Amino acid sequence: MRSITTLDLQYAHRFYKFKGEAQYLHGHSGLLTIEVEDTINDGVNMVFSM
Repeated sequence: MRSITTLDLQYAHRFYKFKGEAQYLHGHSGLLTIEVEDTINDGVNMVFSM
């Protein structure tokens, strides 16, 4: 079984006591894709490590 999900992330931060542009609050956006795959344990119908 394989499960894939993609998250669209929006986040902001600043660097405290930093000299330069990053001292001010600014934002970023990004995509995070996670894929997991394994076999299904018969009788339990769940995927887990043995």
